Amino acid sequence: MSRILDENDLKSLFSAGSPESIIQVEITEPAPKPANEKVLKPAKFNLAVLVKFVGLFFGIFFISYFLINAPALKTKLQYFYDVNLKRGNYSAVAPIPTLNPFNPASEARLVIPKIGVDAPIIWNVDEANLKDKLLLGVVHSQGTALPGESGNIFITGHSSYYSWVNSPYKDVFVLLDKLEPQDKIYIKYSSNIFTYEVTTSKVVSPTETSVMDQFPGYNLSLMTCVPVGTNLNRLIIKAEQTSTQSN
Repeated sequence: MSRILDENDLKSLFSAGSPESIIQVEITEPAPKPANEKVLKPAKFNLAVLVKFVGLFFGIFFISYFLINAPALKTKLQYFYDVNLKRGNYSAVAPIPTLNPFNPASEARLVIPKIGVDAPIIWNVDEANLKDKLLLGVVHSQGTALPGESGNIFITGHSSYYSWVNSPYKDVFVLLDKLEPQDKIYIKYSSNIFTYEVTTSKVVSPTETSVMDQFPGYNLSLMTCVPVGTNLNRLIIKAEQTSTQSN
């Protein structure tokens, strides 16, 4: 006849003296690793590798920069040599425009003798077509004043562009930063020659659109990207009309 285990039976079963109550734990040591097995070590910071990488990066950057902007940089070096070392005038000085001989039907031009600029002006260009037209000359922004009108004539030109692009105007404004107050700027337009005198220059961010604002007086603004070969900022040259010659 079966019997239900009571409390005493359970105590007897799990008592300290009972063999069944002893739990044996076997601790084993890890097997030794083979002598030829490689042990991975934490990676260490390698300054020499970092220096080589940084040097390579900047080397490629500067070589690319000089190759892309070679024509503009050459012009800057030539200006430095002519003006600072030879103590003379820039070798590419453009002639001051005159009325005779002057063909009223010829294209309008912007002339800046000090920095050798003599370029056609493309009129009334909107923002969407600006990039393409800049390779054809200097560009007049749509909605700004025209020569002889009160307001602000706004003209843009490249300071540098890809060296392999075939255009004589890809770095037309590379020396724009050499202009100083009282330097002369000329615009040939509609059988007239308008003379302007530089008043101020400043560098602004690309988002500074107030430089195109219209205001009273006969004013001219020239703009290009700086530093050369970048579009980080814009150089603005301000000038005021001083005289007009007409046929």
